[in-house]
Amino acid sequence: MGPTLFIWLATSSLLVLFLTSIAATILPDMLWHDMEEYCDKKDRSQLFSTIHEHHELAALAAQALQVLSLAIFLISSQAWLLGSRTETILDTWTFLGDVVGVTVVLMVAMVWLPWAIAEHFGPAFIYYTWPLWSSVATIFYPMTFGVDLLGGLMKRAAGIQDEPSDEEEEFEEEIRTIVTEAIREGHIEEDAREMIEGVMDLDDTETATIMTPRSEIDSLASTTPWWEIVEFISKTGRTRIPIWENSRDNLTGILYVKDLLPELARPESTRKSLPELARGVIHVPQSMTVSELLKYFLRKRTHLALVVDEYHAVTGLVTIEDVLEEIVGEIVDEHDIDETDNGIIQISDEEADVTGKAHVEDINEVLGMELPEEDDYDTIGGLVIHEMRRIPKPGEELQVGDVTIQVVAADRRRIHQLRLVRTRQNKAQPA
Repeated sequence: MGPTLFIWLATSSLLVLFLTSIAATILPDMLWHDMEEYCDKKDRSQLFSTIHEHHELAALAAQALQVLSLAIFLISSQAWLLGSRTETILDTWTFLGDVVGVTVVLMVAMVWLPWAIAEHFGPAFIYYTWPLWSSVATIFYPMTFGVDLLGGLMKRAAGIQDEPSDEEEEFEEEIRTIVTEAIREGHIEEDAREMIEGVMDLDDTETATIMTPRSEIDSLASTTPWWEIVEFISKTGRTRIPIWENSRDNLTGILYVKDLLPELARPESTRKSLPELARGVIHVPQSMTVSELLKYFLRKRTHLALVVDEYHAVTGLVTIEDVLEEIVGEIVDEHDIDETDNGIIQISDEEADVTGKAHVEDINEVLGMELPEEDDYDTIGGLVIHEMRRIPKPGEELQVGDVTIQVVAADRRRIHQLRLVRTRQNKAQPA
């Protein structure tokens, strides 16, 4: 084999190595919403389904071809370098030069450029090159058996049994049990438990469940006069307001109040129109999980999006605050009305409705009860969990002294509402 053939092999294998490195970077961590949006834009929704279904096999095949092309590149380039030199033994500086040169080439071809392309052109790259990766997956299918084979051998060697299909759910329940026990023993606060469970539930919660419905969106018509805009902002307290044209179903942009303020300082005749001030609006599907939504907000550097259904009709509006409330609980700002500051609604002298976050100390002070106060908990919800050693279901009751605590509303994450009923003990009358 002559030097020309080695040069050709090294060049072509480097090109294949570059392409496979891009695919191996994009396919395992594909942002599916972006991919779906790109395919819909090209009117190829069926292609998205195909990519989504077979992307793991294509990623394994691309990695197999990546290894093969790397081996060909290294061997052919080594043969060419050795054949082009008269010395049979490399001196130290020549060796180090070769190492640095090959390292730089491989870093560019396998790391730097693939990551840059994956960051900015990932969906487009996979869209246009999918026939190639589909063919590679078919050709290299036998080489993907090694994953299952070695995985099975390691599981047997370690004595690991096949996990049930609901492994993730069981793992989450185990974490909840550990966290509840930690609260009971006073190692963590109840708020920390709610945040941990909130994070775990992000993948199971869809955007549709946290959005503001379309009927409750505060929006402005694009032809609204200036004085009405100012009055509307003053009344609602919103800092980002959707703008619609022709009908409320046609939301065309988002008005940022900070963009409006400079215009108010100018003469009305020189001000921009409302559509000119409005910024572009992004759309997210209502089926998108909250965890994906949070990543999308961070990547797009925005705080608000319109939610659309499968027919691309607007069904609601979601903000990054809605996402954060799934983790940390209700966020009350200056525009929210707090109807029950302490979470206590007294029905009668012997009965009251309280939220799970109501403080035991406040309950005792307001209602004149004598519920135990300990360092292991601070809220009435924490007291119930401490006594029952688990999160109860709605309808369950707990007797604490002369108070019957009835669970009115709760889910697997927290206790939302409780009813307290005090039972007066009849004292024995003297004879």
